[in-house]
Amino acid sequence: MRFSLISLAAVAALATQAYALPAAPSQALFRNDRVVRIEVKDEATLKALSDNEEALNFDYFTHNKNIGGNIDIHVSADKFAQFEALKIPYTVLIPDLQAVIDAEQKDIQETGTRIQQELQVQRKKFNAAGEDLSTYAAPVWFQNYHTYAEHTAWINTQISQNPGKASAISFGNSSQGRPQAGIKIGNGPNHVVFHGTQHSREWITTMVVEYIADQLLTGSDPRVAGYLSKFTFHVVPIMNPDGFVITQTSNRMHRKNGQTNGGCVGTDTNRNWGYQWNTGGTSNNPCSDTYRGPKAFSSPEATNVANYLKALVPNVAMYIDVHSYSQLWMTPWGYTGTRPSNYNYLLGLANTAANAIKAVHGMSFRTGDIYNTIYPASGNSADFAQSIGVKVPFAVELRDKGQYGFNLPANQIIPSGEETWAGFAAVLDKL
Repeated sequence: MRFSLISLAAVAALATQAYALPAAPSQALFRNDRVVRIEVKDEATLKALSDNEEALNFDYFTHNKNIGGNIDIHVSADKFAQFEALKIPYTVLIPDLQAVIDAEQKDIQETGTRIQQELQVQRKKFNAAGEDLSTYAAPVWFQNYHTYAEHTAWINTQISQNPGKASAISFGNSSQGRPQAGIKIGNGPNHVVFHGTQHSREWITTMVVEYIADQLLTGSDPRVAGYLSKFTFHVVPIMNPDGFVITQTSNRMHRKNGQTNGGCVGTDTNRNWGYQWNTGGTSNNPCSDTYRGPKAFSSPEATNVANYLKALVPNVAMYIDVHSYSQLWMTPWGYTGTRPSNYNYLLGLANTAANAIKAVHGMSFRTGDIYNTIYPASGNSADFAQSIGVKVPFAVELRDKGQYGFNLPANQIIPSGEETWAGFAAVLDKL
């Protein structure tokens, strides 16, 4: 494995600033909030949940609203007695959500300190020998999580260090004016578009999308040269920059974008796309985490990506919307349980990805269409991509299965990147 080269000076500058994410007191507090897992055994369980979800402010970490599936729900401490009164059997995945967030913050800070110390040692060692320092700096990026400003700097660094191979792109600007910035790699006639962080609390997706970009730019996989002549890759690590900033400054569990709707912040952009919008699996409550918006494409973030895709059709070979968590590799449709005519082809590719993923670190990914694999979800990105003629659209859910949820430890960034690259490349081989 070879990482992208970042100059020691650049990494040292990042290391000094990068690991100062806001401490817990400045963020929304989730002390004694629990994340519970409910096995959906019958319709009565689903009805009890749906009848009470708004009154109890349920935050669905997973939405598997099918009989036989599991639903993970974040329940606040002040609503927990009312939740228990519903008499729904549950198991506790996370007994104190704030403790998990605090542990994540501590890990980021300690990892940043360790990296700075290692850089100082290497400076002295290699300066004495008169050697280039940049090779040591290369693996640093994927050892930790980073701020929005750092991700912007990382993108710019990749572009400047790979002239002729990488160029700047943007889907457009967010509702608050931040660019949905990324990198274009390769010069093939077939386009592959993928992004992370449509749901802003899913930090691992940002890092894994960047990991894939890194492999395309500087990786040692012998297949890459062929990929770059066959495909042009359009890579945007943070599709929802406003929401991402919110997770780092005020509310780590924020899922939506940064629009203000009816006194609450955010539209779920993955329920706002203009294909089969408002046909199930969404909410009309602006305070809900699945709020679909007042109309299709009311969010600029979804609108921008849709327009970007449409401009590339009919030559879009694949589109991937990367999410977490649950370990799934999914196909359309999300709005209906009736599968599209190319479902068997898409499922075969999804199975190819899952098999390649498992061969790396033993992680099992489930495959299938969105509706039947997890839940009804109209107005989602993969459905829209399918509807406009993208040949292979996927929605992917990365690690894990609930132990850490959205707060996946930094030491799982590289393993998650490795296995996702394996799945991604295995699909490319068959396109």
